[in-house]
Amino acid sequence: MSEATHDLSAKYLVDPYLNWARAEGVPIVEGAMLDLLTLETKPWARFGVKGAICHVEGRCDFLSTFLFEIAPGHSSTSSKHLYEDCFYVLEGAGVTQINLSDGSHHEIAWAEGCAFTTPINATCIHRAEGPSPARLVSFNDLRYLMGLYRNENFLFQNASPMSARQAKAIQGPLCVDLASHEADAALRLGDSVLGATFTSLAPGAATQATRQMQGAHLLGVMGAGTTVSLVSKDADRITTHWRRGCLTGLTGMEFHQHRNISNAPVAFLKVEFGSQATPLFRSRRAAYGDTEVYASGNAVLATI
Repeated sequence: MSEATHDLSAKYLVDPYLNWARAEGVPIVEGAMLDLLTLETKPWARFGVKGAICHVEGRCDFLSTFLFEIAPGHSSTSSKHLYEDCFYVLEGAGVTQINLSDGSHHEIAWAEGCAFTTPINATCIHRAEGPSPARLVSFNDLRYLMGLYRNENFLFQNASPMSARQAKAIQGPLCVDLASHEADAALRLGDSVLGATFTSLAPGAATQATRQMQGAHLLGVMGAGTTVSLVSKDADRITTHWRRGCLTGLTGMEFHQHRNISNAPVAFLKVEFGSQATPLFRSRRAAYGDTEVYASGNAVLATI
């Protein structure tokens, strides 16, 4: 029997998502905290608007974050994709036109402080209305899907109608104004698998210190606050100061506590993979109240 041969030139440790991102030709910005209100954007041919790809430390391996800037009166190109996204409007106002696979048309009107989603594989156009540019941040699961399928055309040019998923999505709210949303509650946008939770804290208030099982993104939406993170009660504590428009990462398998140390209300949006409707992970099911599963996702460190 001949000895097996190995191709020593074969690539390994390939990251299909990062390879895709680098080929997009827009800024890829990395850091512990990113100010999305001031971050530089450049023309993004795929979407027809200016944009940037944002990678914060501590983010999970499931979600990506894109920043879009749309000039007043301008629109994005028509596009559709199999990944799901949750948008938050940092600045400006506009309308998203949606064409579903069954030929029906829908519109989402949005403004600063709104969070919205678009149905999976629907054709969408985003338009900025008013005198100011619109800045949108998109949290999406492209990172995971690109690594899973490793096929750009499959994700961006897929002809599958996805009619059942689209129909279910438009039954729920596609857009929520966080100013009128219940504090510390899941947004439940459309039929999305992305979990988005809005939390508001009064002056001096703090959340419980809970273990974040999979990583998540935290976006400051009002005021300024702090997050204390640690692995265990005996470990060093890391304090992160954030404010409106700042994006940070909540590292998985760590405890995190959020606090308002100012004299005015603060609020933040937390986005992660796995929603209340579709938790995906056992730990997410526990976090949403399922007592029949392993519940370490709700572990609390009371000494913080």
